[in-house]
Amino acid sequence: MRLDRSVLAWIGVALVGVVVVVLVLGLSLFPRLNAAQGVLDDGRAAFTSQRVAGDRAAIDMVGNAVTLTDQIASDRGGASAEVPKLVAFVSQKTGLPPAAVLKTLQTKFPHTTALLQALPLSSVASETPALIAFLAKTLKLTPAQVTAALRSNFPHIYQAVSTLPAVTGGWYNVPGTQSLTRFDGAPVRSVPQTTAYFSSDVVPVLERQQSNFQSLDSKGGVGFLDVLLLVIGIIVIVFGGAMAYLASRGPLPRGLATGAWGVVVVVGVAVVGLVLALSLFPRLSDGQNLVDDARPAFAKARVDGDRAAINMLSNVVQVADPIMTDRGGAAAEVPQLVGFVSQKTGLKPAAVLAALKTNVPHTTALLQAIPLSSVSSELPGLTSFLATTLKVSPAQLNSALGTNFPHLYKSIQLLPAVTGGWNDVPGTAQLTRFDGSPVRTVPQIRDYFSGDVIPVLESQQSNFTRVDSTWPRLTVFAPLLLVVGIAVILYGLAMLLLTRRQEPAHAGAPVRAT
Repeated sequence: MRLDRSVLAWIGVALVGVVVVVLVLGLSLFPRLNAAQGVLDDGRAAFTSQRVAGDRAAIDMVGNAVTLTDQIASDRGGASAEVPKLVAFVSQKTGLPPAAVLKTLQTKFPHTTALLQALPLSSVASETPALIAFLAKTLKLTPAQVTAALRSNFPHIYQAVSTLPAVTGGWYNVPGTQSLTRFDGAPVRSVPQTTAYFSSDVVPVLERQQSNFQSLDSKGGVGFLDVLLLVIGIIVIVFGGAMAYLASRGPLPRGLATGAWGVVVVVGVAVVGLVLALSLFPRLSDGQNLVDDARPAFAKARVDGDRAAINMLSNVVQVADPIMTDRGGAAAEVPQLVGFVSQKTGLKPAAVLAALKTNVPHTTALLQAIPLSSVSSELPGLTSFLATTLKVSPAQLNSALGTNFPHLYKSIQLLPAVTGGWNDVPGTAQLTRFDGSPVRTVPQIRDYFSGDVIPVLESQQSNFTRVDSTWPRLTVFAPLLLVVGIAVILYGLAMLLLTRRQEPAHAGAPVRAT
């Protein structure tokens, strides 16, 4: 077997193929690019421009609802402590006794006054056992039978009342968030902190990286690159090995040698062409930016905490949805509940209501306040009444309320936006679930984040980690492939030129120029 320069040259070609195959296998391109394609396939729906735009409107509405609830959820919220101070303030300014002030407010603004008397909501939650016990005693039923009757006959009231203890009890210490932190490391424990986390950390990743994601996902993604490179490497190995074998058996005809080296050049051109045609430089650079920016969101402790956080927000919506507007259903069930107890006991409805006020005053006040949209509708009249009564301008009134009663004032400012947009969230006209169903209401927003967005983080956390943690960075591959392609082109051209300059071989004389 001959082993001259021609054979060695073709062995060099085969070695280039070996290098490509070694790179594919040694850099773990198959598991890494398959993982990257999994992230692209699963995350594609979340990164559409319409959904990313809708995400901001959706999370802002949730944030408003949580900020509103934060003022009234417990004593720590501050609004409940300001109620008697507000009555005393009006009493002092008008000279009316506090009882007279309260009676006037009840007469003119019954829903608003009832809501103020229901605060804090943690007191409503603490009355739940007493409510069940009272109804059980009054209706001569067991607590289990009362619970079953409420669930069956008054499902919206039952949903709100039964979920409320979990909300108020976990408001400042959401179960399952012990390891959840903001991207800057700050702890996320309370419900307001969870909405701030989603609003200021998670959703901005979608906003910043939407174009980078689509860039990486274009032109077929990246899942085929490992197979393509492996096939090219194997073809080069087989071709170079075959030509080396032929050259070892005798001089190659110049036409065959020239054509074969032309094929080598074409392979190099193909590699360079693929790098450019697939836009690997900008796409993989965008992909690395995406990985760098999304890294905190895919940390396992955060992904685990995301589920706990979204479950608590789901509970908040479970409480608020029945009582927010008439569509929630709880307001229509209140007179039905009073009538039900009246019918079963023979007591008049007024007596039933009086008994409820005695046994569960905060709960009764909340039932009389709903729907909260009725509170919103009373607020302009309340503002006008207070301004007239206190003999100040509306602007002076707002200033006084903001200064002296900041938590109540914040609630007053937010409530109309929350109740008004609860069933038609502004900015969500183009927002849909991943299956195409519309997302317009706050409960639908809850379902969208809980059932679509968070599951992407959960299902792709391990794939993202594989992409992110495997060396080298994505930006290495484009220049590496370009260098390989250019080297193959230059090598092939050099050998092609040598072959063409070769003198015609005499019969039986070995060809050594190639």
